[in-house]
Amino acid sequence: GPWRWIWSKLYHEPLLKLACKSVGSGLLLYEDMPKIFGNIEITLGNNVSLSGRQVWIGAGSVAVRKHLCISDDSYLGHGTELICGTRIDIGRHVLIANRVVLNGYDGHPIDPIARARGDSPGPDGEGPIRVCDYAWIGSDAAILKNVTIGRGAIVAAGAIVTEDVPELSVVAGVPARLVKRLPVPAGW
Repeated sequence: GPWRWIWSKLYHEPLLKLACKSVGSGLLLYEDMPKIFGNIEITLGNNVSLSGRQVWIGAGSVAVRKHLCISDDSYLGHGTELICGTRIDIGRHVLIANRVVLNGYDGHPIDPIARARGDSPGPDGEGPIRVCDYAWIGSDAAILKNVTIGRGAIVAAGAIVTEDVPELSVVAGVPARLVKRLPVPAGW
């Protein structure tokens, strides 16, 4: 109701602004402030909308500062998790649906003995993620490290993306595969 909106404007939005390097005008939090953890620098553009409730933003390892940039007019849905391996860049007019995971950090090494010791995955276990302008990521999708989602591309609900997605294409499945090329819009 109206009290949630007032509480968000007077409490959660100012707190989020304090946690960010910079925040453009028109920030919209639909509910609570996202959970932010780790050594991460956050930049938000103009008119960024965050569902807020149960959104997680974090750094994979804390040794080196990670970077998250969400550009103008982009939206992150409820339950979204952004785990920065090195950096995550989200372009303009990007729609990210509910429960999407962008994970640029493996969390554990591949070697079972190193994993049992609690070692970090090392430099090969982290990488950047880039979601280009006008992309749409469907609910429950996962985007892994070293992946670029091309301009205007669509990732189907539930897809797990392990490779780059070309501009104006649709990918689906586990692992995600090209299922359709989209027509070039007027003025593209």
